[in-house]
Amino acid sequence: MLDQLLDEEGLELDALTELLMRGEGSQMEMAIRSGGQNAGLERLMYFLQVGFFSRRIADNFDWSAIEGDLERIMKALEQRGLDPGQLARIRNYLELRLEAFKRMIRQHVERELERRAYRQGEKLTREVLADKPLFALTPDEISQMKNVVARLARKIKDALALRQRQEHKGRLDSRRTTRKSLQYGGIPMEIFLKRRHREKPKLITICDVSDSVRNASRFMLQLVWSLQECFSRVRSYVFVSEIAEVTQAFNTYPVERAIEWALKGAPVDYHCRSDFGFAFSRFSKTELDSLDRKTTILVLGDARNNYNDPQAWALRLIRERVKGIRPARGGG
Repeated sequence: MLDQLLDEEGLELDALTELLMRGEGSQMEMAIRSGGQNAGLERLMYFLQVGFFSRRIADNFDWSAIEGDLERIMKALEQRGLDPGQLARIRNYLELRLEAFKRMIRQHVERELERRAYRQGEKLTREVLADKPLFALTPDEISQMKNVVARLARKIKDALALRQRQEHKGRLDSRRTTRKSLQYGGIPMEIFLKRRHREKPKLITICDVSDSVRNASRFMLQLVWSLQECFSRVRSYVFVSEIAEVTQAFNTYPVERAIEWALKGAPVDYHCRSDFGFAFSRFSKTELDSLDRKTTILVLGDARNNYNDPQAWALRLIRERVKGIRPARGGG
């Protein structure tokens, strides 16, 4: 009946009045989002502010125009001879739509507060975890860290895949394209692309698995296991004092089993004190010839050598052979 009235009477209504009468919930939500863009919701922090910001968004709408439109609609319907009962039902319908729209404004602000609180909570959790010694993490926090590492691995994979697609497609070679365009009067009729082929890098991880950094080693090994396909070869070692390769376990077992084997089943003494110098010297004597400039070595440990001989010569020999050595400290 209302649609028919608008078509026949040709009433010019405010856009929001039209939305209240004919719009779907999603359209009304979009109108509220648009009205809230300049309401300062970035300052929303507490539940007591919900009413204030709801009013700020509501002030962006011309309620007097809407109420005037509703009165014109009711007057036009009355002139058509509708009985009082029909008029009352229609007025009630329009008022309910108006109240629903106002409630949607408040609900929008409440959802924004929840979203901001959730993000702040996540940020606080990340900050607490970042400053907390890894050996002191609770089982719940370890589970959260596992999820963070899994998301990080996905992001790295996605970034590498995007770079590989771009390199395969090629980028515009502006110099060659411009030179070739001279024979066409400066119009680039032929486009030349630059393609750059990069070989997958090699990665070696050397993880301290002593008690003080056991959780940090677990997270790093999880990340390395997830990224194996991104490197031409990933080799993984664990050490306390003795050092042992655990690459085979990573290539064979699912992630949890591989990590458990690396932390419990490798041929090292897990109960002795860390000796970085001895581990690096053993590694340099057995693996030096396999290193090259495409190799990056990632060393994970807490840098506590327990007053043992650091044997820095071994690390220098390794550094001269590879692309880079990246230390990652954990455990404190």
